[in-house]
Amino acid sequence: MITIRHGAPADELFLKEMTYQAIYSPKGGGFLPRKVLEEPAIRRYHADFGREGDLAFVALSDGEAVGAVWIRFATTDQKGYGFVRADVPELTLAVLPAFRGRGIGKALLERMLTQLKATGLAAVSLSVARSNTVRKLYERYGFRIVKKQRNSCTMLLELT
Repeated sequence: MITIRHGAPADELFLKEMTYQAIYSPKGGGFLPRKVLEEPAIRRYHADFGREGDLAFVALSDGEAVGAVWIRFATTDQKGYGFVRADVPELTLAVLPAFRGRGIGKALLERMLTQLKATGLAAVSLSVARSNTVRKLYERYGFRIVKKQRNSCTMLLELT
Protein backbone atom coordinates (compact mmCIF):
# COMPACT_ATOMS: atom_id res chain seq x y z
CA MET A 1 0.00 0.00 0.00
CA ILE A 2 1.23 3.48 -0.89
CA THR A 3 0.87 6.39 1.51
CA ILE A 4 1.92 9.98 0.96
CA ARG A 5 3.30 12.26 3.65
CA HIS A 6 4.65 15.79 3.77
CA GLY A 7 8.35 16.09 3.08
CA ALA A 8 10.73 17.63 5.61
CA PRO A 9 14.33 18.88 5.76
CA ALA A 10 15.29 15.38 6.95
CA ASP A 11 14.32 14.11 3.48
CA GLU A 12 17.15 15.99 1.77
CA LEU A 13 19.19 12.84 1.06
CA PHE A 14 16.16 11.12 -0.43
CA LEU A 15 15.41 14.19 -2.55
CA LYS A 16 19.02 14.05 -3.73
CA GLU A 17 18.40 10.48 -4.90
CA MET A 18 15.12 11.51 -6.49
CA THR A 19 16.93 14.32 -8.31
CA TYR A 20 19.18 11.67 -9.84
CA GLN A 21 16.16 9.54 -10.75
CA ALA A 22 14.48 12.56 -12.36
CA ILE A 23 17.36 12.99 -14.82
CA TYR A 24 15.87 11.24 -17.82
CA SER A 25 17.70 8.58 -19.74
CA PRO A 26 15.92 7.06 -22.73
CA LYS A 27 17.76 3.81 -22.03
CA GLY A 28 16.45 3.48 -18.49
CA GLY A 29 18.85 5.41 -16.29
CA GLY A 30 22.36 5.19 -15.02
CA PHE A 31 23.84 7.13 -17.90
CA LEU A 32 25.38 9.90 -15.80
CA PRO A 33 27.82 9.51 -12.93
CA ARG A 34 26.30 10.38 -9.56
CA LYS A 35 28.83 13.16 -9.13
CA VAL A 36 26.53 15.19 -11.41
CA LEU A 37 24.42 15.72 -8.26
CA GLU A 38 27.13 18.03 -6.90
CA GLU A 39 27.13 20.34 -9.91
CA PRO A 40 25.51 23.68 -8.99
CA ALA A 41 22.87 23.41 -11.74
CA ILE A 42 21.69 20.06 -10.33
CA ARG A 43 22.51 20.62 -6.65
CA ARG A 44 20.02 23.52 -6.53
CA TYR A 45 17.18 20.95 -6.73
CA HIS A 46 18.00 19.20 -3.47
CA ALA A 47 20.58 21.11 -1.41
CA ASP A 48 19.44 22.75 1.82
CA PHE A 49 15.88 21.53 1.41
CA GLY A 50 13.52 23.18 3.86
CA ARG A 51 14.18 26.80 3.03
CA GLU A 52 11.27 29.23 2.67
CA GLY A 53 8.90 28.21 -0.13
CA ASP A 54 10.08 24.59 -0.32
CA LEU A 55 7.28 22.03 -0.30
CA ALA A 56 7.52 18.27 -0.77
CA PHE A 57 5.47 15.12 -0.58
CA VAL A 58 7.04 11.68 -0.24
CA ALA A 59 5.40 8.41 -1.30
CA LEU A 60 5.95 5.45 1.02
CA SER A 61 5.57 1.74 0.36
CA ASP A 62 5.58 -0.29 3.57
CA GLY A 63 7.18 2.68 5.30
CA GLU A 64 10.03 3.06 2.81
CA ALA A 65 10.32 6.17 0.62
CA VAL A 66 9.81 5.27 -3.04
CA GLY A 67 8.98 8.58 -4.74
CA ALA A 68 8.73 12.30 -4.20
CA VAL A 69 7.43 15.50 -5.68
CA TRP A 70 8.71 18.88 -4.58
CA ILE A 71 8.82 22.52 -5.52
CA ARG A 72 11.47 25.15 -5.06
CA PHE A 73 11.58 28.79 -5.93
CA ALA A 74 14.68 29.84 -7.81
CA THR A 75 17.07 32.31 -6.29
CA THR A 76 18.40 35.04 -8.53
CA ASP A 77 21.70 33.22 -8.97
CA GLN A 78 20.35 29.67 -9.18
CA LYS A 79 17.73 29.30 -11.86
CA GLY A 80 16.68 25.74 -12.66
CA TYR A 81 16.19 24.15 -16.06
CA GLY A 82 12.45 24.76 -15.84
CA PHE A 83 12.72 28.37 -14.66
CA VAL A 84 9.97 30.67 -15.93
CA ARG A 85 10.02 33.59 -13.50
CA ALA A 86 10.89 34.27 -9.86
CA ASP A 87 7.32 33.93 -8.53
CA VAL A 88 6.81 30.51 -10.15
CA PRO A 89 8.32 27.51 -8.35
CA GLU A 90 9.82 24.64 -10.27
CA LEU A 91 8.41 21.16 -9.72
CA THR A 92 10.44 17.97 -9.64
CA LEU A 93 8.84 14.51 -9.61
CA ALA A 94 10.52 11.11 -9.45
CA VAL A 95 9.75 7.53 -8.48
CA LEU A 96 12.28 4.76 -7.91
CA PRO A 97 12.51 2.55 -11.03
CA ALA A 98 11.13 -0.57 -9.30
CA PHE A 99 7.95 1.34 -8.37
CA ARG A 100 7.21 3.08 -11.67
CA GLY A 101 4.04 2.31 -13.61
CA ARG A 102 1.90 1.94 -10.47
CA GLY A 103 0.29 5.38 -10.40
CA ILE A 104 2.61 6.71 -7.71
CA GLY A 105 3.80 9.64 -9.82
CA LYS A 106 0.21 10.53 -10.66
CA ALA A 107 -0.80 10.40 -6.99
CA LEU A 108 2.16 12.58 -5.99
CA LEU A 109 1.43 15.10 -8.73
CA GLU A 110 -2.25 15.30 -7.76
CA ARG A 111 -1.36 15.83 -4.11
CA MET A 112 1.06 18.63 -4.97
CA LEU A 113 -1.28 20.38 -7.40
CA THR A 114 -4.15 20.23 -4.89
CA GLN A 115 -1.90 21.81 -2.26
CA LEU A 116 -0.60 24.50 -4.61
CA LYS A 117 -4.10 25.47 -5.74
CA ALA A 118 -5.23 25.69 -2.10
CA THR A 119 -2.40 28.10 -1.31
CA GLY A 120 -3.36 30.41 -4.16
CA LEU A 121 -0.13 30.02 -6.09
CA ALA A 122 -0.53 31.36 -9.64
CA ALA A 123 1.56 28.80 -11.55
CA VAL A 124 4.16 26.04 -11.39
CA SER A 125 6.78 25.04 -13.98
CA LEU A 126 9.05 22.11 -14.76
CA SER A 127 11.61 20.86 -17.22
CA VAL A 128 11.20 17.51 -18.92
CA ALA A 129 13.04 15.66 -21.67
CA ARG A 130 11.01 15.95 -24.86
CA SER A 131 11.18 12.17 -25.37
CA ASN A 132 10.23 11.31 -21.77
CA THR A 133 6.82 9.62 -21.66
CA VAL A 134 6.03 11.32 -18.31
CA ARG A 135 5.45 14.45 -20.38
CA LYS A 136 2.04 13.00 -21.29
CA LEU A 137 1.13 12.92 -17.58
CA TYR A 138 1.99 16.58 -17.24
CA GLU A 139 -0.04 17.43 -20.35
CA ARG A 140 -3.08 15.59 -18.94
CA TYR A 141 -2.95 17.91 -15.92
CA GLY A 142 -2.80 21.01 -18.10
CA PHE A 143 0.91 21.76 -18.29
CA ARG A 144 1.79 23.37 -21.62
CA ILE A 145 5.13 23.83 -23.33
CA VAL A 146 6.37 27.41 -23.03
CA LYS A 147 9.98 26.90 -24.17
CA LYS A 148 11.70 24.23 -26.23
CA GLN A 149 15.37 23.41 -25.82
CA ARG A 150 17.32 20.94 -27.89
CA ASN A 151 16.32 17.80 -25.96
CA SER A 152 13.98 19.16 -23.31
CA CYS A 153 11.17 21.58 -22.82
CA THR A 154 9.94 23.88 -20.09
CA MET A 155 6.29 23.37 -19.19
CA LEU A 156 4.01 25.68 -17.24
CA LEU A 157 0.71 25.11 -15.47
CA GLU A 158 -1.43 28.11 -14.61
CA LEU A 159 -3.15 27.31 -11.30
CA THR A 160 -5.55 30.24 -11.01
